[in-house]
Amino acid sequence: MEELKYINGFNSGYLLAKHMPTLLSKVMKNISPISDFSEGLFSGKEEYELENSRIQTEELKRLRNKSQDRDKGHERN
Repeated sequence: MEELKYINGFNSGYLLAKHMPTLLSKVMKNISPISDFSEGLFSGKEEYELENSRIQTEELKRLRNKSQDRDKGHERN
């Protein structure tokens, strides 16, 4: 695997997933044959999706805790 092409693909995939996910989906459907760049593109997309899921999960936990704290405060009154 040519590492530089993979890294460029990864970075491109990550940024496209973040800013232009529809375009990335279209590009990924039409990629043939698989290359180091395209493997990086897929990996970058996956990494963005994982990070985004983690962020959303943390936000949900924070909101739940905030709601529970508020509910506990009402019970005391």
